Amino acid sequence: MAGVLGQLPPALLALHAGALADRHSKRRQMITSDLVGAAALATVPVAGALGALALAQLVIVAVVQRAASVLHDAAAISLLPSLVDRSLIQRSNSRVGALLAIAATAGSHLGAALTALLGPARALIGDVASFLISAGCTVRIQTAEPAQAARPKARRL
Repeated sequence: MAGVLGQLPPALLALHAGALADRHSKRRQMITSDLVGAAALATVPVAGALGALALAQLVIVAVVQRAASVLHDAAAISLLPSLVDRSLIQRSNSRVGALLAIAATAGSHLGAALTALLGPARALIGDVASFLISAGCTVRIQTAEPAQAARPKARRL
């Protein structure tokens, strides 16, 4: 059930996430998404340590974390053209995709090792750290973002 609910935010947010990134600071959206994801995941080891971890909390954390991920990814994709020369966009997108695949594979193995070493709830501390590192790296991006799109005016019928 948590897996199904964790997939709802991408379906509901996918169209709106790009528009949100066009209208607001992409860096701020990425940083906020990372911090929200970290905060949501941090509740799991805390609740586990207090003996209060429940399935409902895991479902909520999955939904919040996945929604934050969708918003982050939409902003990241929108920010890339301002970071690299136009002639390098295709190559840069390919490299980002390759790095994401490598990170997913390495992250799975590292997560399994941390789970075996620390237990499932405490192993999420590593994931929380990865979100905080991502937010810190995003803060360091020193490029001007393209002008934000204006909101379309409502038409009267």
